Parts: sequence; structure tokens; C-alpha cells
Amino acid sequence: MFFILSKTLAILLEPLAHPYILLVLAGLLRLLRRRRMMRACFGLAVILPLLYATLPLSTAPLRILEDSYEVPKITQQVDGIIVLGGHTGGGWVSETRAQPQQNAAADRMTKAIMLHRQQPQAMLIFSGFSGKLVPRGWNEAEVTRRLLAELGVSESGVLFEVTSRNTWENAVNSLTVAVPQPGSRWILVTSASHMPRAVAAFNAAGWEGLIPYPTDFRTATTDPPLFSFQTGTDAVRGWLHEYVGIFVYWLTGRASSPFG
Repeated sequence: MFFILSKTLAILLEPLAHPYILLVLAGLLRLLRRRRMMRACFGLAVILPLLYATLPLSTAPLRILEDSYEVPKITQQVDGIIVLGGHTGGGWVSETRAQPQQNAAADRMTKAIMLHRQQPQAMLIFSGFSGKLVPRGWNEAEVTRRLLAELGVSESGVLFEVTSRNTWENAVNSLTVAVPQPGSRWILVTSASHMPRAVAAFNAAGWEGLIPYPTDFRTATTDPPLFSFQTGTDAVRGWLHEYVGIFVYWLTGRASSPFG
């Protein structure tokens, strides 16, 4: 139920939908003769897209998330590496084209393979089934298996957790698959903006000894003043999803703190 509700309400976090939602609200307010509030909604419907397109205003909250954890230098042996799903492309496209696809978060997988080559004794776990409300085609594990085969990466020491639909399930189900021993050290690989929520969820699920390894950075250390609808809207979409996700996870006991 939590998963279905989160996917259904996700439209409210879509920046491109905000002007339309405000225009509909303005229409309802006009029927109710709330002229002042109606004009405010009309104004916001015009102003919000312009604010979203203004950099670094729109990218600053995303950069704060991505700066939460530095990329660590792994100098000691670790027991395992956990890669969170979300790096594969559309399962239906992959299946119908008979070619495994990746998306903009592909760095999760490439960095995990790099770490596994540096730490060949470590167990490598790919966690995730599908984040789609109605999954079609190959699931994330199937896509990942085919990608590993195409890259010539042996599945020796590689496990697949194939039931998770969201970050909380990643944490709980990976714990069951890995069965980490007290004092063990595990690297957690996911996108930099997603790392605060992931760490908070894994901590709440009972994981210890995690080493966050952020990847898939979408912001530079600084952004020059620019005006870009695409860049700004993508940034707002990313940080809205994560900040709301962290807060909801905290309210429902799925995160150790509201700040990751």
C-alpha cells in the first residue's frame, strides 16, 4: 500500500505539472469567487517555471543533498558491496529490443564493478526488482545480469535481491540476503542525491558498518548563473523527490532521522 500510494501521489512532485495544478486550482477559486487567491495561483503558475529555470537557485538544494557524503577512499578490505536499483533503463524496451538498457544513473553499476574489482573477496549484491507501479519486460536483475555478461564480468560472488520496489525494501531485503555479521563492513552504492535517504533507511532497518559511496552526481561544486528550463526542472524534480521522501520515511519509521 505504501508503494502504491507513493507512486500515485508522485504527480504532485512533478515540476512540469505544477503550473497545470495551479491553473486548475485557480479555476476552482474563480467559481468560489475567491478573486485574490485566484490571481495568486495564476501568478504562481507563470512564476514557478521561471524560478525552476534559474540556476543556481534550482540546483542549490540538490547540491546540498549530493554534498552530504564525500566519495571515500577504500583502504581496508570490506565484506560486501550493495548496489541499489534504479540504474537500468525501461524493462519493456530492453526486452523487446533484446538489449539491456541503462539510464542516467548507470554510474551506480559501473562504480560497483570498479569497487568489486578492487575488492574481489567482497560479496556484490544488486538490490531491486522494479520501481515502476506496473512493471513490464525484464526486471532490474535480468537487465543487470545481461549487462554483466556483455561486459565479461563473472557472476561469481554476485547475488541478486529481486523483490525490492523502493529504498526501504532495498534495506530490509538486502539485510536478509546478506546476513551481515557484527563488525562487518559494507559499501553502499547509490546516486549522491539519493544517499541521505538510503543511509537513513538502512540504519533504521538495522544495518551497521555501512560505508556510503555516492555516485551519479548531477551538480557541479558550483554553478554559474544560467537560465535553463531542462537543467533547472530536472534538478527540482530530483530534490523534491528526495526531500519529501526523507521526510515521509522519517514520519513512517523508515528512516533513522529526517535529515538522512
